[in-house]
Amino acid sequence: MSLSNTLTIDWQQLLIAIMRNCALLILMPLGFAALLTVINRSTKTRLARWWPRSQIVIGGLGTIIHELSHALFCLIFNHQITDMQLLNRNLNDPNDHSLGHVEHRYRSGRLWPTIGNFWIGLAPILGCSAAILGLTWLLARNTFQTWLTFAGEPTWQWQAIKPLFSQLLMTTKPSFLFIWLILCGMIAIGGFDLSKADYKGMIPGIIATLIVIIGATFIASLFNPTTGGSSWLLTILTPLMVILTIVVLLSLISWLIVAALLKLTQRSRYHARH
Repeated sequence: MSLSNTLTIDWQQLLIAIMRNCALLILMPLGFAALLTVINRSTKTRLARWWPRSQIVIGGLGTIIHELSHALFCLIFNHQITDMQLLNRNLNDPNDHSLGHVEHRYRSGRLWPTIGNFWIGLAPILGCSAAILGLTWLLARNTFQTWLTFAGEPTWQWQAIKPLFSQLLMTTKPSFLFIWLILCGMIAIGGFDLSKADYKGMIPGIIATLIVIIGATFIASLFNPTTGGSSWLLTILTPLMVILTIVVLLSLISWLIVAALLKLTQRSRYHARH
């Protein structure tokens, strides 16, 4: 077989592979980030209307992990951190309405730091998910093992999904379960809400990541024209998708609990007045 036949490119397959890889590496994390932002921003807004400082008391832990995640990814992608505040306790400051911030800069024109803009913006989603996983390992070890097993070989059927949560309730010590619920709720409420600055900062990184994906997929297609590296990416990213799906469910549960408690509080106040 000649070298020219070996390196023949099926351009239609290449285009499909590029679209798949972009979906896995860009659209998938952005989709989860947007969904988690909507859910947890709504939760935080409800809390702020009830008591402004609840954003700090209830969401403070998540905010700290949020900012630390930004800072860690700044270091990974060779960005210089110029200013950092893990938790802004002065909500009345007219010059700073954020709960925390990490300001950074980098030398433009370098590929690695430019790609980093995307992942630095997404860092809280990954960091807070890792924190919830760590808490699960610490407080609910059986559930942690079940999650990892499912992530390795996911089966999207109710019989396979049900143990992901039923085991947490049935096998975890009540005291540990209570601590897990409180801490995970605090992380979800305060940590998964990406700001406008986070999304804006991702744009240069998305463009750079897109260029790298196109080049890497082209090279991978020379050796495997059918998948172009997609199967390898799917194997790596499936556990992340499973964990993020669990995080979305936890965020929804936190939203429902907060909504129910605030509704009960409003009814109590109404009956007290009448």
